[in-house]
Amino acid sequence: MNPRWLRMSVLLAFAVSAHAGQPAKAQPKASATAGGVFMGRSGKPMAKATLILGEAVSDQEVTVARIKVLGKLPSAVADDQGRFQFKGIPPGTYAILYYPGAAPTLLPVEFSIKSFLAVAKSIAPLLRGFELGKSEPFAERVWGREFTLLKGHTFYSEGEYMKIWNATIRRNPTGPYMEIRRGALWQERLNDKSEIKFEAWSY
Repeated sequence: MNPRWLRMSVLLAFAVSAHAGQPAKAQPKASATAGGVFMGRSGKPMAKATLILGEAVSDQEVTVARIKVLGKLPSAVADDQGRFQFKGIPPGTYAILYYPGAAPTLLPVEFSIKSFLAVAKSIAPLLRGFELGKSEPFAERVWGREFTLLKGHTFYSEGEYMKIWNATIRRNPTGPYMEIRRGALWQERLNDKSEIKFEAWSY
């Protein structure tokens, strides 16, 4: 046998043997448990609310354009103190959709949230970089074709135009409900044993 090939065979066998003796690397958790407390901004627990995980997915027009309701993942129901827990979820970044009570039998599988990013003519066009609605709460307001901003929402003034800033927003009369903070849909990275602090702006 060619001495060169013999040396290569010995080195390969040594490398395989050394690798076999090493402990296997820990695999990432396939599922996680995460929970927390769901409160209204007033401090009242959102008892008996149904919470459902959703995933924000992008398209070619904006960074976040659609919400996919993850029907295969477990939902959660808040107890009398507002505590809830999701079990058996893959770690990841999620939005929380909710219903103040029991969820309907049929849930949307996916829907657009592009209108969250839309702007409207400002009610205070001389103001720029100002949060409108903090001193005097706004009443419910229709936003786009599908959404309603619930009482107490605020806008961010950009001169001639304004955009949603902090709000509870409801899709259609039956929901689901979503939370917007500082102009963006509420989302959080959930790992195993993550503690979630979730608040309903309009309650």
